[in-house]
Amino acid sequence: MDTRTALIIQTLVDADRDLVVTRPTLVAEKYQVMAQGLQPYLRGTALIFYRDLSRYQDSQASILHGTGTEQVQLYGDVHLENVGVTFDLSGALLDVIDFDATVRGPFGWEVRRSALALRVALSLGGITESLLDSVVAQFGHSYATFIDEQNQSQPPERVTVREQSPTAGRIITDLLVDGRKRNEQREELSQYTQVKDGVRLFLRNDDLVELEAPWRSDLELMLAQYRASRHAGRGEDSNFRILDAVRKLHSGVASLPNLRFWVMVQGSPLPDTTEPDSGVWLLEFKEERDPPIPIGWLGRGPIGSNGERVYSGTLALLGSATSEADLGYVTWGGVSFQVRRVLRGRRDLDVAKLSERIASARYGNADLSDLATTLGRLVASGHARSGQASAIADVLTASDGTGDAFVTKLVQAVAIDQQRLERDLALFHSALAIRGPLLGARSN
Repeated sequence: MDTRTALIIQTLVDADRDLVVTRPTLVAEKYQVMAQGLQPYLRGTALIFYRDLSRYQDSQASILHGTGTEQVQLYGDVHLENVGVTFDLSGALLDVIDFDATVRGPFGWEVRRSALALRVALSLGGITESLLDSVVAQFGHSYATFIDEQNQSQPPERVTVREQSPTAGRIITDLLVDGRKRNEQREELSQYTQVKDGVRLFLRNDDLVELEAPWRSDLELMLAQYRASRHAGRGEDSNFRILDAVRKLHSGVASLPNLRFWVMVQGSPLPDTTEPDSGVWLLEFKEERDPPIPIGWLGRGPIGSNGERVYSGTLALLGSATSEADLGYVTWGGVSFQVRRVLRGRRDLDVAKLSERIASARYGNADLSDLATTLGRLVASGHARSGQASAIADVLTASDGTGDAFVTKLVQAVAIDQQRLERDLALFHSALAIRGPLLGARSN
């Protein structure tokens, strides 16, 4: 076996070793999903990407870094399917919607990862290499420009992109419109629940199964602990009466084997409505594991539980101070959980749909440029607010005083990163074929 294949196997198996023993079927499913294409493989291999950044010996060994830039709050993994629609008191807005990988670290790691994720997603639409390079360059310019703007006008701003935002672009506007409509229709109730004998319950199917003991019997206590950390406060006891609960399967890629519990609670009906189910809402308890960027690499020890890490990182990076009102966390039975509302309106930038629309010419070059601009501003906003915009700006302009050299190097590095990712996917296929669905790891 060549050394690169061995590194891929070792990295994945080491990260999943306890799950291989306790949930081997789900780990095998995760690897099967990762093998389906470049986008799911990207999603499942953030740890390999960040490990590579620490071991390159070639021209890719240069990572943006500088005094004062070591500890910004990283989103952790800004691939396009972690970006989407969320909601605050003013309605729908664009933001990162999955902060599982958030941790404090050097901004350059995230710029590189985000640019790679953008390039990979758009490449699936069949666009040319030159256009891919152009879009990545636009992402880099947008990031650098926003950092410079925030350096000039303190305090740093939150990027709040809505349907009416003139800079949103068609791709983001279409996504926001779709998410708002689904949210207004409360699709999570029609998609995942049914009324049976006058009582609303979760559906039971391949994705939603009975919640096993001891979790079901502990839900009341877990809910009470969650309310102590809830972003919008504890709320009234009358709004947290449990109606039903299930275990959610087959969600995510990297997090596919993680525990997910969906809990239906009954609260007070919304004001000014005759809708009988207006007081019914759904919560997700999602297991949070170690981030793909090990904190030990950054010279720091653990910071509370992973649930607490995700909670505090999310609040630091949210594009609106009033979004994710129901966000919280719980540590129970030795497991860290993030808790938040289940919303069908929380739509992500589905890469398969996006690539189809690019291939069919529904979205053109200008739309892709707008997407890159928005994504660059979004990432830069989080970094500027959680770090020192002036220090980041100094690093970006260190080579030539303009930031153009930063963009050129980013385009070159990300093109090579994608080639490496494509080769790795082929090696991963071979490893699964030779070593089996768990990559040779033993489940007992």
